[in-house]
Amino acid sequence: MSSSPDLLHPGARRPHRVVVLISDEVMPRHTGAVLVRAGVHVVGLVICGRESFLERLQFVTRWARRHGAFTTFGQILGRLVDRSANGTRDERVLHALVDPAADETSIRSAGFPVYRTDSYSRPDTLAAIRALDPDVFVVHTKYIVGKSVRALARVAVIGGHPGVTPHYRGAYSPFWALLHGRPDMVGYTVFLLDDGVDTGPILYQDVVPIEHGVDSHLTLAWKGMIRQAELQASAIKRLDAGESLPLRTVREVPPDSYFGPPTLWDMVRYRRAQRTAR
Repeated sequence: MSSSPDLLHPGARRPHRVVVLISDEVMPRHTGAVLVRAGVHVVGLVICGRESFLERLQFVTRWARRHGAFTTFGQILGRLVDRSANGTRDERVLHALVDPAADETSIRSAGFPVYRTDSYSRPDTLAAIRALDPDVFVVHTKYIVGKSVRALARVAVIGGHPGVTPHYRGAYSPFWALLHGRPDMVGYTVFLLDDGVDTGPILYQDVVPIEHGVDSHLTLAWKGMIRQAELQASAIKRLDAGESLPLRTVREVPPDSYFGPPTLWDMVRYRRAQRTAR
């Protein structure tokens, strides 16, 4: 459960100094580029990544200890089967939605510093972020942004989730909503980060229209992420203009609303249960 005032107030310094915290992937980079092109005063970008074979092996090992080897193996198989069925068409949709080369150009041409790290909470990374003197963080990352990091933003830590929170939190929200027969819960949320997982006070929330024969659960997540970035930029521009933004506080988190990656059996059920998306 989260507790928050009903308004997000602008800071005294405008335009707000914005630092973007992303992971090293196409859609998070797109978020950074959208903010730049919208005229947001971005003063730095921090990219977190742990992509070596050893790092991935360590992550899978920790995951298996927490969730069990059988579940972990099922999730790996589920991903392989999904990518085999949808990977090629998903890539075509992705490149129709975003232009990674143009996004990179937008980021490079903005001239702000770009830092790379394997943890936002590393002392040297915290020092680099602190030196940027941030008012607002925009967060689009799969890595943890802990209290010590969030405390550096004077005004707000704005995140996004490609799902309707707090009902669908965690991973693969469009998949789980479709599996449960809830296409009305395929959407996105822009919210303020708190100590929970996708439980913070809500700035914007809406559904994503589903194109039959075009969309998969993954393309629906991407479409939600694109809209999130646009609304994050809009929120900051409104704060820059001196507006206070209404918040909807999450007063109760439904039980069983957090989901992880689907297993192979979940993928089989998905194919049997729904015909809304690929």
